[in-house]
Amino acid sequence: MDIDDLLAMVENPTRRRILEALVNGPSYPLRLSKELGVSQQAVMKNLVLMERNGMVASYRESSSMGPDRTVYVPSAAFTLVVDMQGGMFSVRLLPPSDEDAEEPEPMRAEEAMERITEIDDEIRELERRRSELIRERGRLLSAVGGADEKTERAEIPLRR
Repeated sequence: MDIDDLLAMVENPTRRRILEALVNGPSYPLRLSKELGVSQQAVMKNLVLMERNGMVASYRESSSMGPDRTVYVPSAAFTLVVDMQGGMFSVRLLPPSDEDAEEPEPMRAEEAMERITEIDDEIRELERRRSELIRERGRLLSAVGGADEKTERAEIPLRR
C-alpha cells in the first residue's frame, strides 16, 4: 500500500476508530457497531473498503448464538510519520518492526505490564527528543535562510 492510499484510509475518523478496536483483538461488525456507537451499515462499509485496500482481513467463525459471522483482524502493520514545521514537510511510511524477532520469554503479567510501561516511557522520550531535534533543525534553517537573505541584500546594488 502506498502513502496516498494509506492516508486515504486513515483520514476517516470512523475507520481510525475501527482500526483502534481491531488492534486490540478480532471483532465482528455488530460488536464494533455497538462499541463505537456507529451504525452497522457504516461499520460494514468501512470494513469492506479497508479489506479491499489491505488494511484488514476477514474470516468466518461459527457462533453459538446463531449463524456464522465474519470476523475482522488488522492485516497491515505500519508507522506513518507526517512532519510539517520549521521549513520541513515530510510524509514517510516506516517499515514495520522485524516480524521474525525472537519470541519473548514467558513472564508474569505484572512483569510484562512493567516492561510495557518502560517501553511506553522510552517511546515518549524518543518523541520528545525528536521534537527537540526538529525544532533545532528549523532554527538552523531559519538562521541559514536569514544569513542568505542578508548576503543577497548586501550584494544587490542600490539604484538611485
